[in-house]
Amino acid sequence: MHRRILDALKHTGNLPSRTGLGLSILRLTQHDDFVLGQLARTIQSDPALTGRILELANANITAPEKAISSVEEAVLQLSIGTVRSVALGFTLVSSDRAGEGRGFDYDAYWSGSLIHAVCARHLASERGDIAPATAFTAALLSGIGRLAFAATHPEEYAGVLETTEGQSSKEILEAERRELGLDHSELAAALLRDWNLPEDVIHAVRSFELDPVRLQAPNPGALALEHVLRGAQRLAAAFQSGAGFRSPAWGQGSGETAFISREVALEPAALLRLRDRIVSEWQEWSQILEVPAATPAQEALSDTAAMRPSQPGSRRGLRILAVDDDPVTLKLLRHHLSRDGHSVRVARDGAEALALALEARPQMIVTDLSMPEMDGLELCRALRGSNVCSDAYVLVVTGHGEESRIVEAFEAGVDEFVNKPFNPNILLARVRAGQRMIELREHIELDKQELNRQNAQMSILNRKLKLAAMTDVLTELPNRRHAMRRLEEELASSQRTGSPLSVILLDIDHFKSVNDSHGHDVGDIVLRETAAVLRGCTRRNEEVCRLGGEEFLVIVPDATRETCAGFAERLRASVEAMEIRIGTYVGRVTVSLGVASLEDGVNTVDGLIKLADRRAYAAKATGRNCVVSSGEGDGRAQSA
Repeated sequence: MHRRILDALKHTGNLPSRTGLGLSILRLTQHDDFVLGQLARTIQSDPALTGRILELANANITAPEKAISSVEEAVLQLSIGTVRSVALGFTLVSSDRAGEGRGFDYDAYWSGSLIHAVCARHLASERGDIAPATAFTAALLSGIGRLAFAATHPEEYAGVLETTEGQSSKEILEAERRELGLDHSELAAALLRDWNLPEDVIHAVRSFELDPVRLQAPNPGALALEHVLRGAQRLAAAFQSGAGFRSPAWGQGSGETAFISREVALEPAALLRLRDRIVSEWQEWSQILEVPAATPAQEALSDTAAMRPSQPGSRRGLRILAVDDDPVTLKLLRHHLSRDGHSVRVARDGAEALALALEARPQMIVTDLSMPEMDGLELCRALRGSNVCSDAYVLVVTGHGEESRIVEAFEAGVDEFVNKPFNPNILLARVRAGQRMIELREHIELDKQELNRQNAQMSILNRKLKLAAMTDVLTELPNRRHAMRRLEEELASSQRTGSPLSVILLDIDHFKSVNDSHGHDVGDIVLRETAAVLRGCTRRNEEVCRLGGEEFLVIVPDATRETCAGFAERLRASVEAMEIRIGTYVGRVTVSLGVASLEDGVNTVDGLIKLADRRAYAAKATGRNCVVSSGEGDGRAQSA
């Protein structure tokens, strides 16, 4: 059966390729010893492909004098994988559609194949164990059997497509085997084997849609490619549906995310990071290969894009509320507005219209001026006083003899009017003029929201930058700059209130020998572990900072020198109790600490730090691993 269909394709000329150029390039570049000049000559045999290759190579070149004008230069600029994918994709996708069968959507097929290929390329790149160009080519050709069926058995395959619409891949494959004797994955594998593609690609294309998988992979590479194609297919489906991949729940443990994550051995967060790049590349490849990119994918990453009003020249319908107590006039309003593409709801008086407007929030209200209970002016005043519909565009329909009320109507908040009985063309012209105002207002509102969002992001970024500027990168403790600022604030507060203030300056003992003997990597770990212990010992109003090197400063508000000395001793004991094991280093860390307080007669930040530093030096001179809290160097210390 495979052979018969392949022969039919060849004899009828309906093989899914206009020429063999793409396949020739694929075969030529399969071996590492191919000649670049031969590749260039092969590409130049097709002027259209030559133009695409040159266009792609010059895409990121801004200086005209540096533009690439030869295919040889273009091939050097691009990767061989890119050249191969462009050539194969272009010659296949650009083929004539003589074989396009009834019920077979050619553009949808190639658009789906292209997003599948782009997803596969990015997943392979993220994994790092499969060549991205290979994944792209395999995914692009993975459904080529369906195209072959449409070319050789158009009527029979149309029946299969009709009966399996909306069904799973497994059900489609079974229906193909029932009606045609084989499925599209078998036919695709036969085509790829006839084109001399690698066995890894052939296996992956043959098996990735099978559920359950029944084929033994020839090697780990083939199995990995199979998983990538399967995960990319599900990912592509999420993009094409749009809503699924745009949902905040996508990537937060949903079943679909879990499936793709397992298949391609990537974390859900990695999949989410790929979204922007996949959509952008899908659109780029769609332009290169002249394949339409489906709208849902373009909206998949941007709720703002989905909300944004249509651009000038692409008018869309409005939500309109028509109000009139005359049933005939109301029917005419609804008829003409609906025929113009608008979504219309109706109300028979002002009171009903007000209730409906607060519920449905129409963009435009077309109302009669004179009505019982609540007329058009009262309705407009009520709307303008509402928080919900105050911005609705109001067009009033006035009868003869009501011209004197027009000025009053505009003062009440009416935007436009049309005379009654109305000319439908004039009415629709006024509605369209109002629509332009509505869309302009919506654009301004969206721009304002975007500006607010950007300002909020900028505020967050500024806070992050400020935090980064005040944080030590290695230990994640506040740095010296923050320490000085915090100490100045605490000193000013203490001087105002008369409350005590103390500081502890501590220095890691023999830290230089750790770096010299075991390397700076081990020294960095010692610093981080020491910082973690110190942080764990501090209370809410206390703060430990790294001054630099192996020096740390602990700010202790509302603490006398005696109290602070006891706290310093607890810090010393906690650090000493810590054991570090990393590489060749196994040992304990000790620190020497000096305590200074306002009780010592110092009244400046610099004075406090210098006094604490002298006492820490005295602790080292005393024998290290101790606390000095009085004198400047008299040796009185609390020793371990």
